[in-house]
Amino acid sequence: MKRFLLIAACSLFAAGMQAQTTETKNWETKLTGVASHDNLYKNAPTAVDNAGNTYMTGQFDQAIAIGDAFLEPVANSAYLAKYDANGKSLWAVSLAGAATISCITTDDKNNVYIAGTLADKVIVGSTDGQNKDINGKEGEVNKVTSFIAAYNAEGVLQTVKTIYAETPASIMESGLYFPDAGYPYFRIQHIEVDGGKLYASAIHTGDVALGDSKWGGAYLNVFDFMYQDIPCAGIISMNATGLNGETSVAHVGAVDQISNEQMGYESLNFTVDNGTVYLCFVGNGNIKSEVAGQSETFSFSYDGSTSSIEHGYVLTSVKNGTEVNTKVLHATPHTNLSSFDIIGGMKVEGGVLYIAGTFQQQLVFDPSKTATDACDLYATALNKETMDVIWTSVSGVGEGEGDSMHFYEVFNAMEVNNGEVFLYGYAEEGAGHKLTQTLNFTCSNGQMTKGSDLFVTGAAINGTTKAVLSANLENAETSLATYKVVASGIQSTTALGAHRVGNTFYFAEPNDIAVYNMQGCMVKRADNATSISIDDLNRGVYILSNGKDKMKALKANF
Repeated sequence: MKRFLLIAACSLFAAGMQAQTTETKNWETKLTGVASHDNLYKNAPTAVDNAGNTYMTGQFDQAIAIGDAFLEPVANSAYLAKYDANGKSLWAVSLAGAATISCITTDDKNNVYIAGTLADKVIVGSTDGQNKDINGKEGEVNKVTSFIAAYNAEGVLQTVKTIYAETPASIMESGLYFPDAGYPYFRIQHIEVDGGKLYASAIHTGDVALGDSKWGGAYLNVFDFMYQDIPCAGIISMNATGLNGETSVAHVGAVDQISNEQMGYESLNFTVDNGTVYLCFVGNGNIKSEVAGQSETFSFSYDGSTSSIEHGYVLTSVKNGTEVNTKVLHATPHTNLSSFDIIGGMKVEGGVLYIAGTFQQQLVFDPSKTATDACDLYATALNKETMDVIWTSVSGVGEGEGDSMHFYEVFNAMEVNNGEVFLYGYAEEGAGHKLTQTLNFTCSNGQMTKGSDLFVTGAAINGTTKAVLSANLENAETSLATYKVVASGIQSTTALGAHRVGNTFYFAEPNDIAVYNMQGCMVKRADNATSISIDDLNRGVYILSNGKDKMKALKANF
């Protein structure tokens, strides 16, 4: 039986789709691991597992006690600590030696994985006392080697591996290669576990052996006088159990091994959702991308004579390891030689792909938005299937008060909860990397709201548990706090006029109509349409919007 309902009469359903989140602090613990704030790691990460346990990471150059664990450093060492949902310390281990934990993740069995960089000898701790020694690249005192370590839920070390780069013989023997200290290098920047696989993104110079795969380095030929390393980047996957079976998922770099122009990769990041890898990279000039065995070259404007360079973005999804979908976003060239186009973080929630980072000049996702001073933090939401932009937000902070040469914004962390993006960063003065202000925001449907003044180094959300890892630069104290996060309602807005017949909505004039679920994820769209149906969607409440007016409608079985 058909029902005819005038939506204007259903004023109770008039609403926007912007969910607000309330946070209630659960607990907080503090730790002073270093004698000076200079030895703090400003990007120390945290994680929350499926049981609500939270992980704390950081540096320590003096003896520390975490629960029953007593840890002693060798140089500026790293630590990993686990707390239960009530804030009780469960266990802690050290990476004794010159090591830094740069990223962390957990799996569905609450195993925990860490990755970072090291130099020389590092003793990787284990709660069963079966510690393992690992070594950085021989003869190198800088942190040019990466490690990945896997622990079970009880803190027992399962396995650990190291990866480093080598300069090819042809370059070494050329007589033109005089590398700076710390080259070549391999630095893991982000890890995730999905479907029994561990995925890791890394930046590198030189050649890297990865199981049966190899990433090749790139070099700038400086007037036939010398060779300089050009950074490349990529994503690898391996078996989470055993950390073996490495394979290349993607690699991005210069088209040729040796180039007369310093063009190529600038930034890369990724996320994985139910076996689909979503990656985004920024580059300039001619760039070669090898994804899932498919090679493609992208060309972005590059004028070396005037230093007018286009910093283009490439979005790619890889389904089932072979189905590659790519979208290229071109940018307006400019002469700012600094590279502030950074893909800081990526997350998928529902049907939406969220990306956050920093940008300079115009935002490629929305060219109508322009950075203030050197660069701005940003967040954007995209339809994960079409990669069309849903909304964008930018900080608009004048970090240098007009000085775009010496001050800039830095991305630290991004998390998503029910369509809201929590964005954390800071502004610093380039000389000495002096922090000048903290930048914490909540972003929803294109609106960015300033948050607390905490200096947040890392954040994580799993279910209703949010973890925030922060640092006090005055006393070098690190704090880990957890919060209960709950979506708390829908903000009111103007009703969209429509005539409903069953689950189909009719409009007096053509409209561009989008349908969103209650998490703010676009699930359907019709352009220049006089009607739209939600009959093919799951039973539930949806938001219909033409960009100005909105309405809430219950999908029902008539």
